[in-house]
Amino acid sequence: MKGRKRWVIAGVLVVVAALIAVIMLTGGAPPGNGGNGTPSPPRPWIVKYGHPTTGLGGVIGIDPQTSSTIVAFQTAEILFLSDPETREPTPFLAIDLEYNEEESYVDIFLREGVKFHNGDNMTAEDVKFSYDRMKDVDLVGGWAPIYQRWIDRVEVIDDYQVRIYWTEGEEGSPRKDFPLQPVIVPKNYIEEVGWEEWAEKPVLTGPFKIVDWARDVYIHFVKAFDEHWYWGDLPNYDELIILSVPEASTRLAMLKTGELDAAVVPPANVPDVDSDPNLTRVMSEWCYSWDIVFYDMGNPDQPSPLYDPKVRKAVSLAIDRARIGENVLFGTHEPKGSYWAPYSFGYRYREPDPYDPDEARRLLEEAGYPDGFDTSFAYPMDQSAKAAQAVIASLSEVGIRAQDVALEPTTWGVKCYYDQHVGMGYMWMPGWGGRYYPEDVFGDELYSYAAQVSRNNTEVTEAYERMLSAEDEEEYMQAAWAAEELVYDVLGYKIPVWAVHTAYAYGPTIDSWQPWQGIAEQGLVEIKYKG
Repeated sequence: MKGRKRWVIAGVLVVVAALIAVIMLTGGAPPGNGGNGTPSPPRPWIVKYGHPTTGLGGVIGIDPQTSSTIVAFQTAEILFLSDPETREPTPFLAIDLEYNEEESYVDIFLREGVKFHNGDNMTAEDVKFSYDRMKDVDLVGGWAPIYQRWIDRVEVIDDYQVRIYWTEGEEGSPRKDFPLQPVIVPKNYIEEVGWEEWAEKPVLTGPFKIVDWARDVYIHFVKAFDEHWYWGDLPNYDELIILSVPEASTRLAMLKTGELDAAVVPPANVPDVDSDPNLTRVMSEWCYSWDIVFYDMGNPDQPSPLYDPKVRKAVSLAIDRARIGENVLFGTHEPKGSYWAPYSFGYRYREPDPYDPDEARRLLEEAGYPDGFDTSFAYPMDQSAKAAQAVIASLSEVGIRAQDVALEPTTWGVKCYYDQHVGMGYMWMPGWGGRYYPEDVFGDELYSYAAQVSRNNTEVTEAYERMLSAEDEEEYMQAAWAAEELVYDVLGYKIPVWAVHTAYAYGPTIDSWQPWQGIAEQGLVEIKYKG
């Protein structure tokens, strides 16, 4: 959309499904002992959870570009940010941009005085190097095809100016109103030590640097700067450790006993937190969507009741969204009918489907299934599990007998990627992740590992392209609304169920913490520790 300035943080804000990890502030060695088998002295700890098997590691080493976003948020930085309140773009490592008349390239003007963890100054050479590496599939995996499609080349104009050229034929697309943004890495240092050594202890520009880690076990950070260019003297603590603690009950117990200072709280534990006078609960709202996807619709050669729109409507009407959201998920899941988050450009409210089991049974009978039918419901055994189990129980009440297919999160994701799921199941898309512009969210329907039904659908591709080619805001908004209707109404391969708000809790050693809104994984630099 020509003339519209937009900043995309897709290079960092990857919506990673099913993350379970723990983050801790500490005064020294990895948790468990003082380095010689003796108990550790009291330490300031903070907790947050991520993926139990793949969240604490990347394509190589612990590269923040391809590991959990929880790693990137502590160590890495990009060119532009989005204001957490207004969602308006704000300068970060870059201070401005300027297009040529034909809008075939954009000049990026960089902030001076930014240093990497090793003391090197950040310059345009580092930015070009960072973009160039995003086309290498061996370094960044699935990001490479996206960068190859949109960005032709990057040129250095001077020490603090780079020029990004768009791939021929992509001029005028909203994507180019700001390019995909990688984390910025140090060219000279990486050329000296190599990618693999760098990825073991990444040197970047963020407020923390990594000193030690073990894949899917822990990451040990220390404060990188006495005075950071953006964060000033934050964080107000010295060291940070990320641990993998998959069991929610274990995290809660550690939080209650004071072993952990803060944690992500799954819905089932919200009442435990609220009833404990030593714990404070805080929320990040509108992080991602909880939808049901009809996997069978991606397998047209196999017969399935789910092809019938009456059956799919019956599925939706069988779910008591409000009761489950309030009484089972304790307010962390809010009934929703819209594809976009309220902070998204062009958001419009759509009424969620009501709970009407009688109408659901009538539709099933009309569709030829008076006694219901058998299917399956797949979901990862993570924070989505409690909701999935409640949905399966609701479906059984109208005769839809869904086999409970609970999978380890990585297995669930791999089966999505290779189109191996059948029946129906949970889906996190749209994964809003704080993203403001609709095509940044809708692109997941085509490019995400989880896009089993939609990635090869020509109508979904065309809907995406209409957003990219819109000439003005009105046309763009109409394209976004049409995409929403296509997914939920026309094709109907998904139904909206809940908007997910992420709960966190902290104990008496934390003075205050307000999580970033719209994202589940958090940067922890602003936590105020008081010991």
